[in-house]
Formats: sequence, structure tokens, C-alpha cells
Amino acid sequence: MTTTPAADTFKEERWQAILAELGAQGRLRVGVLAAHLSVSEATVRRDLEAMQALGLLQRTHGGAVLPRSTTLEVSFDESQTQALREKQAIGRRAAALVHEGQSLIIESGSTTLELARWLVEAPRLTVLTNSLAIARELAVNPEHEIMVLGGTLRRQSASLVGPWVAEILRNVRVDVAFLGVNGLSADFGLSAPNPFTAESRKAMIAAARTRVALADHSKLGAETLYHVAPLDALDTLVTDAGAADPQLAPLRDAGVEVLVAEG
Repeated sequence: MTTTPAADTFKEERWQAILAELGAQGRLRVGVLAAHLSVSEATVRRDLEAMQALGLLQRTHGGAVLPRSTTLEVSFDESQTQALREKQAIGRRAAALVHEGQSLIIESGSTTLELARWLVEAPRLTVLTNSLAIARELAVNPEHEIMVLGGTLRRQSASLVGPWVAEILRNVRVDVAFLGVNGLSADFGLSAPNPFTAESRKAMIAAARTRVALADHSKLGAETLYHVAPLDALDTLVTDAGAADPQLAPLRDAGVEVLVAEG
């Protein structure tokens, strides 16, 4: 059937409304859009699929988000304000995995920083980190032994990365590594936006008996530029309640324990 000019005009108006709402909210649900636009959910799904093909947005289970670039890396200050409630819940849930006297690697990141804040009062921990912010948070407890992993300062992520980190960790074995996540997908596994972060994260995985990734739901299914490790390199994922079953299924199939943080 041939599309009429009037139908094309109405479609363009819908697309403009979708992009405006997405720009304001950052994430949209199909049902909410259908009600807002007074069209069927099937029409909204077709619109979102067509818009994704043009690179205007990225489809998710049940909706859409702003398009994600494989090279995009937001600043540390900006990342601290994104999905803050989810990151706080993830940090609290991950802190419950830590026991007195353990040795930990805590990678730099806004979600791992929330974990560190929950560990300030924990007794007798040895913590290796490539984050000055995490070291500063934990240093207030005199029972914590803090070791900062030296490396090249990446101002974008407020982290110390690169070959020096990997060299130090080559002779280290810790109980648990808590890893930041830029992307985690079934096809590409754990990924990072630059080679320096990728190299450091690989070394952290190799240095730990147990590997735990902390990621809010927006990172699940995403792929950034540099491959770090397959899904089965992880033992546990801690994520938030916004994660959908299709996002979590590949991780569970790879044998990864999935812990969902509520609240």
C-alpha cells in the first residue's frame, strides 16, 4: 500500500515528538509513547525501529534510549549524576558481598565509588584502587589499608590506567575485584571505551579470585570500542531493577550470577 503525503506528515510529527521527549527524558517506554501520541503500540514500535535504522535512537526492551556511540565516554563528573539512585542501590548490594579481612580491587568509576562509600565503616579491608576518589573515601577508616595503583591519569574518567597498572597487578592476587562497566553484551562481552582502560581492566580480572561487575541497566547490551573479556570471565553481576530479562539472559547462560539491587 502506498503511503499518503498526509500519513508521511503525521509520521514526521510523531518522530519529532519522540525525539523531543527522548531528549528531555533520556529513556522512553512504548506504552507511554503510544498513549501520549494517541496511536497503537505497534505503530510506536515500527517508528522506533525505523528511527533506530537511521541512528536517531537505540531500541531497548520495551522502549528506546538516546543513541550510544562505541567511542563515547562521558566525564566522571557527569557520570556521577546519571542514574544516581540505581548506582547507590548497586553499591549497597555489592557491599554485602564483602567480608572482614578481605583483599579487594575496586576499579575507578561512579558506581564503584558508591560501593566504596558503603564500605567506609567496614572492618579491616585491604583495597587496591586506581581511583583517587575511592582512595580518599576509604582512607578515613584507619583499619583500611589502601594502595593506589600508579598509572597514567585519565582526566575524563578520573582514573589511573595503562601498563604500569598491569605491571603492578601481575604479581598480585586479591579475593575480589569490583569492576566498572562501560559496556556488557552477549556478542562482545565486557568492553571499554579506550585501550588504556581495557588494559587495566584485563589486569584486574586476571589478579582476582572472584570478579564482580557493577553496572546499571543502561550498560547491559551496550558495546564500547575495546574488548576486555568474554561474559564468562565474570563471576557475578550486580545491577539494578531496571534490567530486563532479555538483557540478563545471556549473562545467566554464561554462568554469571546476577544480583538485582532493589531500591
